[in-house]
Amino acid sequence: MKHWGIRARVLVLALAPGALILFTLLIYFTYVRIAEVDAALARQGVSIARPLASATEFALFAGDRATLQRLADSAAREANVATIHIRDAAGREVARSRGEQATRDSTPLVEFTHPVVETQLAGDIPERLHVPDASPIGEIVVSMSRHAAEAQQRRLLAIGLVLGFTCMIGAVLLAMVIGNGVVRPIRGLARAMREVGAGRRVAPLDVSGGGELRELSAGFNDMVARLQAGTDELQARIAIATREVSAQRDAAQAATDAKSRFIAAASHDLRQPLHAIGMFTAALERRTADARVRDVVGELAQAVAVMDRLFDALLDVSKLDAAAQEVAPKHVRVADLFAQLESEHLEAAAHKDISLRFRPTSLVVVTDELLLHRLLGNLVANAIRYTNEGSVLVAARRRGDAVRIEVRDSGIGISPEHQEAIFDEFYQVANPARDRRLGLGLGLAIVARIARLLRTEVRVRSAPGRGSTFFLQQPLAPEGDVAPMAQRSRATVSEDGEAALSVLIVDDDPIALSGSRVLLEELGCSVTTATDAASAQSAIERLGSAPVLVLCDLWLSDDRSGMGVLQRLRRLARAPVYGVLVSGDTRPETIQLARDAGFALLHKPVSPARMRAIVMQFAARGRALAIEPAP
Repeated sequence: MKHWGIRARVLVLALAPGALILFTLLIYFTYVRIAEVDAALARQGVSIARPLASATEFALFAGDRATLQRLADSAAREANVATIHIRDAAGREVARSRGEQATRDSTPLVEFTHPVVETQLAGDIPERLHVPDASPIGEIVVSMSRHAAEAQQRRLLAIGLVLGFTCMIGAVLLAMVIGNGVVRPIRGLARAMREVGAGRRVAPLDVSGGGELRELSAGFNDMVARLQAGTDELQARIAIATREVSAQRDAAQAATDAKSRFIAAASHDLRQPLHAIGMFTAALERRTADARVRDVVGELAQAVAVMDRLFDALLDVSKLDAAAQEVAPKHVRVADLFAQLESEHLEAAAHKDISLRFRPTSLVVVTDELLLHRLLGNLVANAIRYTNEGSVLVAARRRGDAVRIEVRDSGIGISPEHQEAIFDEFYQVANPARDRRLGLGLGLAIVARIARLLRTEVRVRSAPGRGSTFFLQQPLAPEGDVAPMAQRSRATVSEDGEAALSVLIVDDDPIALSGSRVLLEELGCSVTTATDAASAQSAIERLGSAPVLVLCDLWLSDDRSGMGVLQRLRRLARAPVYGVLVSGDTRPETIQLARDAGFALLHKPVSPARMRAIVMQFAARGRALAIEPAP
């Protein structure tokens, strides 16, 4: 009942009292009428028996059976009389009525008995009759049939039921009419409130009723009008604010696009001479014998290396933002990963006289090996960089169906207000002077991006002066085969050079072209240069049947794409052509474009060590290049 609606409640309220009174009265009066039928039947029986007793007194006294029979038959003709018995004082039947009603054995009967008493006379005056100590000389038994009485009682009951249900239906209809007058406005109000709650406009409610319902409807209409007016004003303000924000956003986007175009152009223009500087510096290092000159060249090489690391870090961010890095999960032994990280960072830790420890483990994870290696490598390098004394510990622990990998250090620590910002680009807590020896501020930004690719999150627990702990989780591998640790190629070209390798350099920048040619010749390669697609095609035709490594700039001055040039050279050459794209354009769309075309892409400046590794791979395998970052 607590879940009933207003309509059901009003109907029950209007119907229940009337129905209760109606049925009570109906039951009472029906019972009374039925009882009256039985009483009437009793009165009729008594009214027949009493005069018949007086009439049969003398005949019964005289023993006149014929008269008694005649009187019995005469009385039996009355309505509802079944039989009449006349008995003497000894109880013997002296007369019994004859007729049709007497044969109805199945009819229910009601008997009424009345005595027949002797009447005595006082003197000769008949008016002075008295009956002192009258003794019965017989009795009259009148058997009344209940057939008609029961039929009348059934009619009364049927009439009562019909009247009851008729009144009940009338009461229901009346309750519905009265209830609708109350329910309809309330239900309309509830429906309008739902519409208002859903944010839709509603028409004003009808206020034709009276009393509290009229006041309620009028008050609701006034409230809705005020609310809709306020909503209209708010929507107008929102529309104005939205237009202003859109205009500001468009202006900011235009400024960002202009800045991006400027940075891309500046980056490309800076990378070209920096690429040449790196190549010339490496060639100069190989040619210089004077110790003092070698020191100067070494300092120059370090400066170039710092710039190269900055460009590489920016390139990593671009690759990750462009989703140009594929994720290839497989089973990886954490111990193998720790062993390689230890070999890469042990020298840096020893240089700062701190302990670098990797806790032994037999755990195996399902992850992308190279991405996890890069992520942990950045965390270990960061820990060593900001730890001046103490130790750096790398450990792995099982946590249910996952493996938690931690990098702990005893370094300077990070205050809570900086622990989220450290994953932003170029954010460094302890390097306000931007000392490049303390890094570029991109390591943890790259870590956060790699973590998203690996479907995990790198978290930090730290306090100033108490060191830091960076940790993440990777899925635990089920039992089964484990892929061997991928080894990075560390082979180098011998000092006296390999057999002359055919290399074709296609670049429209003379300085970059000259720098690459000088370094590759120092590495013992047979170098041919071209500045456009036409000269590249002529050069490839002259190189004969030896395999050719083609280093081609992505965009040439004749508006030709390096990808198109490489594809055409492959069709024209009589020998295998292994093409590598080289570009100073680091935009994410450029990275994705090269990836879709299926070509390896090197970004200028290409370090001399990486160039040396490319030549070594080409000389050793003579197949599609697998370019890995040099150590």
